[in-house]
Amino acid sequence: MSGDTTPDAVVLEKRPRSLVHMFLQRVEDTPDADAFYYPVEGGWQESTWTHAHALVEGLAAGLLALGVEPEDRVAMLVSTRYEWVLGYLSTLWAGGAVTAIDPSADDETIARVLGDCGARVVLAEDFETVRTLWRIRADIRTVGKVVQVDGDYPDERVLSLEGLLALGHDHLAANPRALSQRLYAVRRDGLAALAYTRDRDGVLRGARITHAALSYRATAVSMLGRLSRDDLVYLPLPLTSPYAQAVLGVQLATGFALAVEGRAERAVDSMRTVHPTVVTAGVRLLEQIRARAEQQGGDGRLRRRTTERALDVARQVHEARAGDEPVRGRLARQHRSLDRKVLAGVRGLFGQRLRFVVVSGGGVDAELADYLDVVGVTVLEAYGRADSGPVSVALPEDADSRTAGRPIPGTEVAISRDGEIEVRGPGVAEGYHGVRRAGPELLRDGWLPTGDAGLLDSEGRLRVLGRLVRRG
Repeated sequence: MSGDTTPDAVVLEKRPRSLVHMFLQRVEDTPDADAFYYPVEGGWQESTWTHAHALVEGLAAGLLALGVEPEDRVAMLVSTRYEWVLGYLSTLWAGGAVTAIDPSADDETIARVLGDCGARVVLAEDFETVRTLWRIRADIRTVGKVVQVDGDYPDERVLSLEGLLALGHDHLAANPRALSQRLYAVRRDGLAALAYTRDRDGVLRGARITHAALSYRATAVSMLGRLSRDDLVYLPLPLTSPYAQAVLGVQLATGFALAVEGRAERAVDSMRTVHPTVVTAGVRLLEQIRARAEQQGGDGRLRRRTTERALDVARQVHEARAGDEPVRGRLARQHRSLDRKVLAGVRGLFGQRLRFVVVSGGGVDAELADYLDVVGVTVLEAYGRADSGPVSVALPEDADSRTAGRPIPGTEVAISRDGEIEVRGPGVAEGYHGVRRAGPELLRDGWLPTGDAGLLDSEGRLRVLGRLVRRG
């Protein structure tokens, strides 16, 4: 990339060294702007960048006090919540490498990941999560300290989150330059995360992600220019997913506020409280939205007929506009009336400010996509993996293409002879943890074979067809 002098290449080349550098720059640029919204009893709480910085700084210093060294693994067995974000950023600032594990995983999977990565410290959700670690203690001998987010566990090896924060404040009082020195020691090509995923043989392995890869992913997506500081992005996805973690990086590069919702049963209701401008979602949330809309429509025959009529009229209007035909007279009047009575209620489930929804983790089936399109909800598809990061994102002008858009700046996509999506770029993992040879076990002639089937249309947009079925 260093030989490329195009504007995009220059921006990517001069990007910050790490997400922590991005975070500190964001705090400096917009200290009093809202950074995060998160649910609390009775409503939602907001946090400014300055407030988030104070907490991340204290927790990062606490990790230093626990002896975390550059590239030491810090595992996170925490659900989607504000504290997950704090733990993620503080681990990176301490120079540690984040290993995210779903706290609902079975004991065998948790033991396998913790044992393989060699975690020194584990951030655990609650009492039950700590009990899980106690049950598998024989398999996780590298773990020296556990930090419990909720509550206190009666064991000297378990520290509360508040205790870690207090430890950090004491450490900074005694060593005021500890964090700045550690940040200086963080190398661009140093290990920032282990993202566990299945390799081509189905074995669970930790893909090695560098600080440079994370900062590239965040910068490249922000360069698409479709998000700004004025946006409020709603994130109801597991923060263990590569998609959700990519959103965190883009937030640091762009500066929008992020509403973090980890209560799956409240995902639909929360949008009407938060009023996001952008929703990042999985297909499941869109299915819930449709089910809720149909529930709101009621069971009466007249109501069902009105809803069907509204959808039919909206579809006619959509087809006319797609063909650059004017919508006038009776059709226009019917559309205005039925849109107000019926379809506006569906859009209202997303709040009153929605611009678009970005979906990853599986394409939206044609029938659901058509329904959302007709009711006036713009759904954009994104594609990426744990070992590649974001690969491509559809823009609003690509919505009708039913593709995942073009590759993000700096990333290349190719389709192999057998139809497999292959990816090359700065965001790709450098190899698997514990495998001596770097690269060859993950890459093929410099390209990452994803195991997904796809094709590129005439305009270079990627259509993902699902997992590749290999013969023989």
